[in-house]
Amino acid sequence: MSLDSIDPRPFWIRWKSRDWAFFLLQLFLGLRFLTAGIGKFYGNTGLSFSHFYSEVLPALSQAFLEKTFLPAWGVKLFLGTLPYAEILLGAGILVAGKNRGPLVLAGILYVVLAFGQMLMGAQSVVADLAVHLGLVAAALILAGDENPGDAKR
Repeated sequence: MSLDSIDPRPFWIRWKSRDWAFFLLQLFLGLRFLTAGIGKFYGNTGLSFSHFYSEVLPALSQAFLEKTFLPAWGVKLFLGTLPYAEILLGAGILVAGKNRGPLVLAGILYVVLAFGQMLMGAQSVVADLAVHLGLVAAALILAGDENPGDAKR
């Protein structure tokens, strides 16, 4: 790469519509995951682990244990790690740039969440998750398949 090939214009001028579309999806999905994960720890006294483990986790677990065939240990393990996964995925999506890894993991998480909701018969929640999965798929398409090290020939 020579200095002649570097575009001196600022990014907000250089970026094409595809770049802006990806950036907006990345921002939305990252913030969506962060707020979903952190929100599970937020109670009357503010953020606390005790709120999640004493109120949120038992309420979520009970619904799944009553309405599905899933084993109790699996439900508690999944729901116990869910907010941490959401926070990590949200941060990963926000800082990863066009790295597809966090987006693929986010898509897998949405599919798993939708499966659990399908088992419970919560069709409106499944539809909401499908919309979010579509946004992840759009972000993956916009991220493209080019590796940063590959030079166009």
